[in-house]
Amino acid sequence: MKQNIKTIILLNCLITFFAGSVSVASPGHSHGAHADIPAPNGGRMIDSVEPRMEFLLLEDRHVQLSFIDDSGTVVAPSGQTVSLVGGDRSNAVRVRFSQEGNVLRSDQALPDIAGMPIILQIKPAADSPTVREKFYLKTFTCSGCHLAEYACTCGHE
Repeated sequence: MKQNIKTIILLNCLITFFAGSVSVASPGHSHGAHADIPAPNGGRMIDSVEPRMEFLLLEDRHVQLSFIDDSGTVVAPSGQTVSLVGGDRSNAVRVRFSQEGNVLRSDQALPDIAGMPIILQIKPAADSPTVREKFYLKTFTCSGCHLAEYACTCGHE
């Protein structure tokens, strides 16, 4: 009986995580005026904050976050705070970011875990609510757009 309860709880957690990371767009769906602006470094664009943010996994497995204005130019962070939680739930990796020039860079490298779940917590300003973004860090190359799968822009299933 205890095993069944644990299984149900685990399934509910997985369903909640997957439901939060899936977005469905209707045929007339639009991301606004900046939808055509690509990520300048080939990373994943985060559209839920202003200015938009690019998530990029660097070769040394550190994460670089760039803020992008409506013209597609990288702008310096201005009071945003970001943290990341990822990896195995029983041994989660917690990452902080600090400013280096016009970008935020992670304080540590991410472990090399295939398809690692990522939860970004973004606070655009001190007086604004925290925005959460969830996705899987799939690093293999998409055959359609030739970007890393976590940054894929071609919309395949």
